[in-house]
Amino acid sequence: MRAQSLLLLAALLGSQLPAALGRRNREKPGGCPPDDGLCLRSVPDQCLGDSQCSSMMKCCRKNCFRQCVRMVSVKQGTCPEDRLQCLSPIQHLCHQDSDCRGLSRCCLGACGRDCRNPVKG
Repeated sequence: MRAQSLLLLAALLGSQLPAALGRRNREKPGGCPPDDGLCLRSVPDQCLGDSQCSSMMKCCRKNCFRQCVRMVSVKQGTCPEDRLQCLSPIQHLCHQDSDCRGLSRCCLGACGRDCRNPVKG
C-alpha cells in the first residue's frame, strides 16, 4: 500500500512539473534594453524568467544581475559580430533598434553602438 501511494504521488508531481516549468520559462516578445551599467556582482538575481515580471516588463541581465525592466521593441535578425578593437573612446550613436532607420539594428561594436544591417537568424 505504501509503495502505491508513493507511485501515485510521483505521478501527480511529475505531471505538474512540466507545466510549472513552462510557465516560468515562457519568454515574452520584445527585447532587453542595452546593458551599459556598472557590474554589481554582489546583487542576487531578482527574477529567473519573464513570467515573474509584470505585463510590460521583461527579465533581463542588467548590471550583471537579472531584473525586471521595461521591454523594448527589437527588429528581426541578429547583430553582426565585430572582432575589431577600439583605439578611441567609446561613443554610442544609437541606444536601441528604434533609433535606426529601416531594418537596421542598434548593434554593439568595438567603439560603441551604431546602426548596422542585421544578419539572418
